[in-house]
Amino acid sequence: MEQHHRESIERFLEKYGHDQSFRAILLGGSIAHGFAKPDSDIDVLIVADEAEYERRKKEHRLAFSVWDVCTYEGGYVDCKVVSRSFMELVAERGSDPARYAFKDCRVLVNRTADLEALLARVTAYPVRQKAERRERFVSQLLAWKWYYGEALRKDNPYLVWLSLQKIVLFACRIVLNENETLYPYHKWLLAETKRAANKPERFDGLLDRLLVSPDLEAVRQLADAVLRFSGLTERDVDWPNRFLLDSEWNWIAHEPPVDDL
Repeated sequence: MEQHHRESIERFLEKYGHDQSFRAILLGGSIAHGFAKPDSDIDVLIVADEAEYERRKKEHRLAFSVWDVCTYEGGYVDCKVVSRSFMELVAERGSDPARYAFKDCRVLVNRTADLEALLARVTAYPVRQKAERRERFVSQLLAWKWYYGEALRKDNPYLVWLSLQKIVLFACRIVLNENETLYPYHKWLLAETKRAANKPERFDGLLDRLLVSPDLEAVRQLADAVLRFSGLTERDVDWPNRFLLDSEWNWIAHEPPVDDL
């Protein structure tokens, strides 16, 4: 951590650290994860008591930025307000990105007795879903590989780039799943995947090749390597039906993602 980050955090705590409605303040983001650069902003998670959380939720003030405490040019503190009940919900059924937001967090202020235990549950990888995730992610990889071929055949540049993004996403998610590592969302996907100890042979090179010079052969090589790594083949998964349930009919049990509204 840079000295100006430390100084800015101290100034933030001088301003907000004594608020008794804040039961804990956690340092997260790029600084906590080890991805920070000198000009990176400072990310904090504020665990508010339930009354303060509900009040801020009603007033749409669960996210705010503080610009007057940083000692470096362009610096600011990006704040997210959560509550214990929210964290319990993440521990129970939160998405990987929701869990990852708490991963590596440093406790700056703590007025709760079992915060460390709660953080351990929140950031635990859902191992019980590992086998199912493997099949679902492989199905997505195979579906988007097919879409990429169709996009080239029909000269559809939008579908070309969307398919490539999805191929990279699910190739990486398969690797992260085998390493029981949380998916950090898009910003740190490649960095977190490169950290993985267990990867397909030549994975980093194949991924870089696809990102720099995408074509059908690069897609095929990456997909084949990831499939061998997963232990599954195209014959092992009914990817059209799995894709149907996960992507085309994902609105049946709950509200569709905003992309599909």
